[in-house]
Amino acid sequence: MMAVTREGPRLFVEGRDDEFAIFHLVRRHVLEAETRSVPEIEESGSKKRVLENIEAAIPAGTDQTLGFVLDADRSLKGTWQAAVSRLRTVGVRTPDQIPEEGFIGRADPYRTRVGVWIMPDNRRGGELEDFLQDLADDEHRLFRHAQGTTEEAKSRGATFPDHKTSKAVLHTWLAWQRNPGRPYGRAIESRYLRDDSEAAMAFVSWFRQLFALGG
Repeated sequence: MMAVTREGPRLFVEGRDDEFAIFHLVRRHVLEAETRSVPEIEESGSKKRVLENIEAAIPAGTDQTLGFVLDADRSLKGTWQAAVSRLRTVGVRTPDQIPEEGFIGRADPYRTRVGVWIMPDNRRGGELEDFLQDLADDEHRLFRHAQGTTEEAKSRGATFPDHKTSKAVLHTWLAWQRNPGRPYGRAIESRYLRDDSEAAMAFVSWFRQLFALGG
């Protein structure tokens, strides 16, 4: 089990892309003035490490609020079950399926408020890039062209695996913006990705509720 020494409200995410994308998204909606303790977003390094942090951070986070963001990857059900098995070991009661609006519960033995969000939307398989695609304007002809170009590249021998198609489309589309190839967080900051889309607001709503932020 990992050693967790930091204190205060925290959101554990898989990697740096997740960290900076979520930071720039919530920064547009959550101000420090709304709360005394804006949560720290902490990169864990992998999905496995986020899951390990559930068991490590909750016992160490007495009287705190902790959130965990995971990619569903190929199986939403499998990812939720992996989270549930760890949540239950630290006294968190969980439903059989993750709520579409994200899970929020409590580890009573540690008086710790706990939340889980499974990318992209708690309803389907996928990852951060699928969530970010939902922040793009999918009616924009340039985005549709990026999808078509990526499919054509695959047919011509591009070697990215099928389950990484969303990532390939997103990077293709970002390469065609005014400042090509901006990282995800900067793309949100530059409004290439919409922070007010339905998908964005669903995540922000969960984030606000979990960390008891105003708005």
